[in-house]
Amino acid sequence: MTFLSIPLIYWFAGLALVLPRIPVIGKWFNIINTAIHELGHALMALALEGSVKKIELFNDASGTTTTSTKTKFGSFLVAFVGYPFSSVVSYFVFYLLTVGYEKGFLIGISILFLFMLLLWVRNIYGALWILIFCGINGYLIYLNNAHYIKIATLLYAVFIAVDAVFSALTVLFLSIKQKDKAGDATLLKKTTGIPAVIWGLLFAGIAGYIFYLIIILII
Repeated sequence: MTFLSIPLIYWFAGLALVLPRIPVIGKWFNIINTAIHELGHALMALALEGSVKKIELFNDASGTTTTSTKTKFGSFLVAFVGYPFSSVVSYFVFYLLTVGYEKGFLIGISILFLFMLLLWVRNIYGALWILIFCGINGYLIYLNNAHYIKIATLLYAVFIAVDAVFSALTVLFLSIKQKDKAGDATLLKKTTGIPAVIWGLLFAGIAGYIFYLIIILII
């Protein structure tokens, strides 16, 4: 597949190396993956007939989702799903790009995030971020310029995919060095008794495998 006459794999590699290192802007884009991650927790809670109390997104690209479930197994699934959900979504986004559904992706992700805002997002930064993100997408859709839409969706896709891997690796590192501060891995340890590093390895393995599938998809 090519993008502006350049193979997409080269865009992917270049953007993956440069964009996460841009001050402020890098964090702003990384929140896309954070929002997807937190949405995964929320959707799993709802699927298990639980409830979602609130979602918060922060300017350091972290986030939290407060949920309640009826069973211990339900709590386990809610805690587990965040990282795999982000990785699966990252693959789906690149699939949409390969079949030419860039505009549909912009519309879909904006609707999802507005849905999150209306129902669950309760901190000021999270609300402002969603409004700005969806406002940008709305303007691009209004312009209806195919090149602008492709550029935006490629940027989003790269950040989602790269951050899905990076965040999983970060949790793995924390599960080794700071076992009590490894986020979902620590929560899963408390729920199951299985060491946090095992969950860190599992998250990293899933993220790495799906990243590999993305590379195969776009070559």
